[in-house]
Amino acid sequence: MTALPSAAFSLFLMALSLARIVIGIWLFTAPLTLRDEVRVRIPAGLVGLLVVYIILSSTLLIPLSSWSGLGFSLGQLTVFSLLLLASVGTVLAIYDTSIWTALFCCSAGYTIQNLASGATELVWSLIGGGAPGTADFYTPARFVISAISMVVVYGITYLLITRRLRREGLERIEDRSMIAMMAIVILVIIGFDIVIKWLTEQGIAIGAMVFLRIFHGLACIFTIAMEFQLIVTRRAEAARDTLQAVISEQERQYEQSRETVAAVNARLHDIRHNIARISADGGVENSVIRDIVREISIYDTKVRTGNEALDVVLSEKRLMLEREGVGLTCVADGAALSFMAPADIYTLFAALLDRLAASGATSISLVVREALGSASIHVECNGTAPPEPWPDAVRGIAHRYGGTFSASEADGSIPIDVPFPTQ
Repeated sequence: MTALPSAAFSLFLMALSLARIVIGIWLFTAPLTLRDEVRVRIPAGLVGLLVVYIILSSTLLIPLSSWSGLGFSLGQLTVFSLLLLASVGTVLAIYDTSIWTALFCCSAGYTIQNLASGATELVWSLIGGGAPGTADFYTPARFVISAISMVVVYGITYLLITRRLRREGLERIEDRSMIAMMAIVILVIIGFDIVIKWLTEQGIAIGAMVFLRIFHGLACIFTIAMEFQLIVTRRAEAARDTLQAVISEQERQYEQSRETVAAVNARLHDIRHNIARISADGGVENSVIRDIVREISIYDTKVRTGNEALDVVLSEKRLMLEREGVGLTCVADGAALSFMAPADIYTLFAALLDRLAASGATSISLVVREALGSASIHVECNGTAPPEPWPDAVRGIAHRYGGTFSASEADGSIPIDVPFPTQ
């Protein structure tokens, strides 16, 4: 039979226990976005949780206090399981997130709290501490051990997990497997902890208790690792989907530009033939013909480098730059970039030339070559680089193929180098 402390002291213990749970959950909710009116929502949520805890304890634990140790332990399991579900509702009320993300934060927070609690119980039993309800159980020494365990476990969690979640963000989880993780926390983490406490009260050997506590701690760590890996996996899948969408858009733009450039050049070819026929018929003066051919040559943008994707993007951008009064000269060996996907070539050069066009340059020179087992892109123009950072697409594509990106500004010019290893 388990004796319960006084009502006032019980209230203090419940508030302290709830505080440990709340802090454990906060370690995972910290990166989430708060809802409006948090000054009202946070106090109301905390008070609501305390009220739920008091009601559950009053209706389940107190009536079961006269039962056997196992019956009381089952009551504890029910109370803490329902409190866990209430915590999910509180998180949803305070943070703008999904129910699945709330399940993750609460189950992970509960697991961390149980890890710290288990460490306290292990140390307390090893130094010969008393059982619940005895005079030597709730002592300053136990509270000190509990505080130290909490600081160590929560501190390590903050350094290893919370800071990373804050830096990288916590994705909105839309995964029903979080229900299974919640069940694991209730049955394995909370339930196993209560069973160990019950066995300890029944006089289990100290060696067996130490073994069970170590096993419980490992179960907590494994559960956290599983949940965190689930988050990492979901983030990787989201990044993969985003990258796939970007690549698909790059390919679409490349194909569209390729077809446009081909159509323009085919049309110019037809116009030249028509002009030549008119000139042969003597219908127009030669000087007029020469002027028309010269004007058409401006739009004859076809560049031939030996790489179709590079031809397309340079032809398209040369026409754009001509309209803006910017000259583009190219010395490019397109075969040097044969290791790159056509969509990546198009995106890389389009981003570079668009960015330089915004610098106010009047001329841009571009060199692509292969030498000594490496391919290199060198672009230079006169002007001043705009204050905005270089597009992520430029650096991302360079890094994807093991290359580097460097840009500087000196003597009124902007030199850019993008070298790639090809061996």
